[in-house]
Amino acid sequence: MSKSSELEIKNKYTGEVIDTIQADTPESVRDKIKKIYESQHLLNEMDFFERAQHLSKYASKMRFKKKKLKDLIVAEGGLPIKYSEWELNIVLTGFRFCDWYYQFIKDKPLTGIEGEQNVILKYIPHGLSACISPRNTPISLPLYQMGANYLVGNGALVKPSTACPLTMLEAYSTMEDMDLPGLDALNLVIAPGEWAVDEFLKSHLIKIIMTVTSSHTAKDILVRYGRLLKKTADKSMGVAMYTEPFKQFFFECAGNDAGIVMDDVNLEKVAKFNAIASYTNSGQQCFSMKRCIVHQDIYDDYVECLIKEIEKLRYGDPTDPTVDIGPLGSRRILMMMEVMVADAKEYDVKIYTGGDKIDTGEDYGLFYKPTLVEIKPELCENLSTAPFLWREEAFGPVRSITKAKDMKDAIKLANASNYGMRAVVYTSNLNNIEIFKRDLEAANIYINARPMLVDVTIALGGIKDSAYPSGCKYYPQELVYQKYIYDGTPTNLKDIK
Repeated sequence: MSKSSELEIKNKYTGEVIDTIQADTPESVRDKIKKIYESQHLLNEMDFFERAQHLSKYASKMRFKKKKLKDLIVAEGGLPIKYSEWELNIVLTGFRFCDWYYQFIKDKPLTGIEGEQNVILKYIPHGLSACISPRNTPISLPLYQMGANYLVGNGALVKPSTACPLTMLEAYSTMEDMDLPGLDALNLVIAPGEWAVDEFLKSHLIKIIMTVTSSHTAKDILVRYGRLLKKTADKSMGVAMYTEPFKQFFFECAGNDAGIVMDDVNLEKVAKFNAIASYTNSGQQCFSMKRCIVHQDIYDDYVECLIKEIEKLRYGDPTDPTVDIGPLGSRRILMMMEVMVADAKEYDVKIYTGGDKIDTGEDYGLFYKPTLVEIKPELCENLSTAPFLWREEAFGPVRSITKAKDMKDAIKLANASNYGMRAVVYTSNLNNIEIFKRDLEAANIYINARPMLVDVTIALGGIKDSAYPSGCKYYPQELVYQKYIYDGTPTNLKDIK
């Protein structure tokens, strides 16, 4: 796409053009950045609780648009209608209770080693954030990015995916309709990431770049930033002195989450959880369960239960409330599922169910049937030679299942990954639960939890290639910096007067 053009937004199931909108140009992006930067003071003229109250009011206003928003999510995102309800409720509930985040950014007094209390830690907004959101969540993540910045007092420029921008445009129009205080410090960019990211990197006014994307895309952004720094090197003093200031980067990336099933659980119940956790939104979810690891003593029985649950899943028209699997977001995803399954077949794997596609030959109405592939555990030990399906995130409805000899083996298999977003365990052995909590390599550990667990108290993030910086975190924490203030006035005022 050129740097100034119109975007046709199509229904992911029917191919019908929903709307045609004007895309941003580099010039309009720069104008928006400048306006937001100059308007940030409007946010800081309010305190945290005023901003939280405004977000709560906004969530109430959005509930009156719920049907319209759900219809947009389904049409441009291809998400089943029942999943769109889930996604919308996550962010609106989060906005209603966003004052919960105050505990992370309120002033904290420190007591010194001799009992003195002269120090306070304050949390200061970093400044203007450029936020890049993925295609698979048309509203929850981009609105969370915008809301978190508003909450702490940062201006924010959010770039939703050009594949599904209409939902966020509608969400932003609600802010305009209610005249949200400080709105001039928030805006959207409708532009492809190929050049929009470069505009964000080049701008001295942007202090934070936060993305939800694949780890490979995140690393590419860092490489591009490095190239930009290199161009600013001043060698006039005999050494390279880089004139471009640091930016704060905050990347949420891919997940290749392991789900462990031990031999002391209700197989039918856990299989239902497994199917929901693995295939909701056609498996196009960073925290989906992607690698199922099952104790050998129950493996065959569990596979039978899981196949039954998978084959109950309905795919088709996402406006149908009984449909579980909607169309894929792009032809690229369809091709990736084909590549992953074809590569797995080279390892003589067993395909228990699925492995077929529905291809209209167009860029809509694309499906890959929910698929379960057995991967032998010995193939998973060396990541450099493991099947692609094991090594990388399958961002579609293809999942692997692997047999573990015992708990120690299950942990070893779960940790055999370059990713570490979530890990899920199902077991009734209380002693083993503590070992799982300690030894699993992921930032978020879920023990015997229902699937798709998300609310305002749930931390995001991961370790390894799942996030940078690594660890579980809450967005508001990452959007402020810590200021250390030592006030010796009570002790020393007499001496310096």
